[in-house]
Parts: sequence; structure tokens; C-alpha cells
Amino acid sequence: MTNQAPNPTVGGDHRALLSADDAKAARQYADALLGAAEKEGVVETALADLEAIRDEILHPNPKFAGILASSRVPTAEKDRILVELLEGRISDLALRFLRVVNRHGRLGLLGPIAVEARRLWDERNRRIPVAVRTAAPLDEGQAEELKTRLAAMTAATPVLEVTTDPSLIGGLIVQIGDQVYDASVRNRLEQVRKRLIEGKTHEIQKRRDQFSHSA
Repeated sequence: MTNQAPNPTVGGDHRALLSADDAKAARQYADALLGAAEKEGVVETALADLEAIRDEILHPNPKFAGILASSRVPTAEKDRILVELLEGRISDLALRFLRVVNRHGRLGLLGPIAVEARRLWDERNRRIPVAVRTAAPLDEGQAEELKTRLAAMTAATPVLEVTTDPSLIGGLIVQIGDQVYDASVRNRLEQVRKRLIEGKTHEIQKRRDQFSHSA
């Protein structure tokens, strides 16, 4: 494998775009959510609820996300919307958490809170997210073999997010944090192409030097 370096809105999930105060608040709310969820034994359910709200409601509906984030919309109205939309559809704990966040005027941080909560939970349980791009879908055996190799390499439990990209032709690309490991056929073909070009350039230069010396 070759080694390469690779809107703070309701649905946003990039900590780099948050102010220091918002990043700190997102972490505090995420930590509070995990603490409450651990006591009730519903951490994975609560995390899945927040991620579903972010991915299935907020991201596809930026206008609705803007309403929840807006300071112009009364807190009571947003509370009514949350209950009407989500009661019975997500866990009681997740809904209670959202209503608390609303009362503190922080619904605009739901996306970052969801990301931070997942990151903290994975960190505490020595789990690392791994993005994998493959030319064709992995079968169960291939996925388990990849997990085993990554676990040995990282000394942690890898959590795979696999996507298919036929342009890779074959092989795969693995990203762990900022590190990218490219073992795709496309990359190998590109390396061959570069070597051929470099070889031809060297040969042309060699012939030029020979011609120059003979002259």
C-alpha cells in the first residue's frame, strides 16, 4: 500500500469550521448525552437517533434545519415541533436531550454534537472509523479479513464504512484519520505509467547526451 496524506450549521459535522466556544459546547453536550445514555444502557440507540436526525432530516432539509437553528423562532415553538415530529420515532432519552439542547438555544449544534458524541464513544472504546473504497462490494469474509488486518495494524477495533467505486478497477483505498493507503489497481497502473514516462525521458536524455558527446 502506498501511504499518502489526504458549515457550522445544524447538519454540519466539521469541527474545524466551529468557533472555539461552539466546539467546546458541542463536546460538553456530547459528553452529557453519553453520560445519560450510559446510565440507561442506550448509548448506541441514542447515537443512532442523533445520526439519523442529522442525515435523514437535517441534511436533506436545510430550510428546516435553519428554523431549528434560528434565534427568531421561539423556543416553545421549536419544542412543539420536536415533540410533534419525533415523539415515538426516537428513544425517549434522545428526545429529552434534544429538548434540553433547545432550551439552551443550541439546536444549531446538533450535527457537531452527533459527530462529537460518536467520536468520544469510539475513542473511549478504542474503536476507530475507517473509510474504505473498493472496486466491488466486499463479501463477509473479505470484510472480516480486512478488519483483522486493520486491528493488528492500529491496535484498535476498526469500524468500517465501505463504499464502492468502480473507477478503482480493482483493489481498495483505506483511510484512517489523515492517512490514506492506496492499494487500488488504478493506483498501480498510474505508478506503472509514471515509471514508463520517467524511463522514456531518461532514455531520450541519454541519447541526447550521446549525440552531444559524439558531436
